[in-house]
Amino acid sequence: MLYNKYDKKSIEDFGKILENKSLRNLEIASISKMKDKGGFNKIVEADYFGIPNNNEQAPDFKEVGVELKVTPLKEVKKKESSNFLREKKGLSMKERTVLTRIDYMSLANETWETNSLRYKAFKILFCFYIWKKDISQLDFIFDLVSLWEPNKRDLEIIEQDWNTIVNKIKAGKAHEISEGDTLYLGACTKGATAEKSLTKQPFSSTQAKSRAFSFKRSYMDMVYEELLQKNHLELISIKSEHETLEETLQNIFKPFIGKTAYEIEEQLSMEVDYTKANLAKNYYSLLSNKILGVDSEKIEEFKKAGVTLKTIRIDKNGLPLESISFPKFKFLDLVAEAEWEESQLFNYLVENKFFFVVYEITTETKKQFKELSSFEQRKHLKLKKVKLWGVPSSGLDKMEELWNETRRVINEGVIIEKRGMRNFNNLPSSTFNGVGHVRPHAKDSSDTYPLPDGREMPKQCFWFNAEYIKKEIID
Repeated sequence: MLYNKYDKKSIEDFGKILENKSLRNLEIASISKMKDKGGFNKIVEADYFGIPNNNEQAPDFKEVGVELKVTPLKEVKKKESSNFLREKKGLSMKERTVLTRIDYMSLANETWETNSLRYKAFKILFCFYIWKKDISQLDFIFDLVSLWEPNKRDLEIIEQDWNTIVNKIKAGKAHEISEGDTLYLGACTKGATAEKSLTKQPFSSTQAKSRAFSFKRSYMDMVYEELLQKNHLELISIKSEHETLEETLQNIFKPFIGKTAYEIEEQLSMEVDYTKANLAKNYYSLLSNKILGVDSEKIEEFKKAGVTLKTIRIDKNGLPLESISFPKFKFLDLVAEAEWEESQLFNYLVENKFFFVVYEITTETKKQFKELSSFEQRKHLKLKKVKLWGVPSSGLDKMEELWNETRRVINEGVIIEKRGMRNFNNLPSSTFNGVGHVRPHAKDSSDTYPLPDGREMPKQCFWFNAEYIKKEIID
């Protein structure tokens, strides 16, 4: 063995030999004879670090209590002007980092102090490599190898996430667990299909999907970033100790509930340049940032949990004035997706949470409000509430229905009808299942993507229905 198994620094130094190299580059007998097959992580464990494959609960480097994680990065568009090194490099997490399978029966009897997760999640040697499609595993380049432990603030949120998952199991609701329930630590599904992966849970006769603890992709992006920058990352924590992030946010916004946007602006001495053409679009984000005391893009907990700040306006009945859209999809990419839980939409929904800042209009009708100038609208929008929200399991099930139906329509050929000056199609509308729908998200009719049959169609995206948002956020 070429490292001291009783010395963490020796193990890390041996791992760092991998940086900027591929397994094929290394002149090591066991690797040079290795066949290009098997899981890449198992190859690195067995053929590089000499760890035999096993299913033990103990960490991989059990003498020092360190787990090994061979973690894939994917190439994305570089952002040269970004403050984040990973964005400058054009790299992001390819997937969540799976830690250990969840045993519902035993987990229900664990406490945080005695939890089995501690063997797999709290001391890790990360070997980050750049995954590329259609090349040999032996040619994957390792980007960074580093020891890691969660800091005190992260550990407190991970504990809260763990308790959220365990409390659902103890309530007999393991079948209702959703990755949207938590911030950093997720409970991702395990198994080829949902039907085949069902298993027993305590306190309920309803079977639940098999799941595993995992660190979410957004959290892992920031772990990778912190390791790149070695504690020079300029993010600001807002969470108060011994509070959940939700409780902290509620306490920050509580003094402003019931006040109009204009009153809040005046109270906080917010300087606003009303001559800017795009002010109406950015104003409410700027106002929320002023209340928070920091740009939401620089909030540590938001970046690590994938939280997006979103302002919504509601009428007197609590109905949002607009539906909520997701990123545009390409028709050809959508129909090429084989599994719901590997789809772009699923991963977006489970990897993101939303911090909703809700304003209620004070005019009698929505029409009266929309006729006001953007400046006057500020005096007729009263801060109603705030809510940190992730998509529940029931919402994910409905969005899976929408995803399947959209793919079916596209595969069979979208029917487009011209009625007067407008085009109508048979993609799922807001009446499909009460939760989501598909509609255009294009600049104009010339802003298109190709359909499988060769026709061009204006870009589309998935949306949450306004009625669903009312039910989940307002009611």
